[in-house]
Amino acid sequence: MAQINDGLTFGLDQFKFNNQVLGYISEEGLAWGGDKPEKVKINAAQVKSGPVKVITKNNGTNVITFKLIQLDGPHCEAVMGGKTEANGTYTPPVAVTLEGPAEIVCSSGHTIRISKGSLSAKLSGNINGSEVLAIECELEIMAAADGGAGYTICPPASSPVNA
Repeated sequence: MAQINDGLTFGLDQFKFNNQVLGYISEEGLAWGGDKPEKVKINAAQVKSGPVKVITKNNGTNVITFKLIQLDGPHCEAVMGGKTEANGTYTPPVAVTLEGPAEIVCSSGHTIRISKGSLSAKLSGNINGSEVLAIECELEIMAAADGGAGYTICPPASSPVNA
């Protein structure tokens, strides 16, 4: 049954980076943040009611953070690089930042496509009886190669998983 676009985007069904489905992500899901756009206000001595012009200094940033909790070799490699041996032993690189496209498939039927992102990751968390070790990941959305938007939000009817 086709989903209806009521404008509500929710639920994480799948997250792909560099065309590889990432493993389990903690129940907090994906947190979308970043920096607000910076603006410069131009004031004139003759105008007391407010600025005469507002110039956008930069458009801000979009950053998605999440915790990958499925730490087998292939999933670790997908977010940190490194090498997995035939026996499953994973060895991370000294430091790495990966670049590539990303795709977020939502339970609501929406798909968010990111043309290019810069992914950095590091091991984090606790090892105990009530939590699992995780890889903290940060995906910064970069400018599209064609100068367009860095991401698109596709409604349920146009998402390939619902078409």
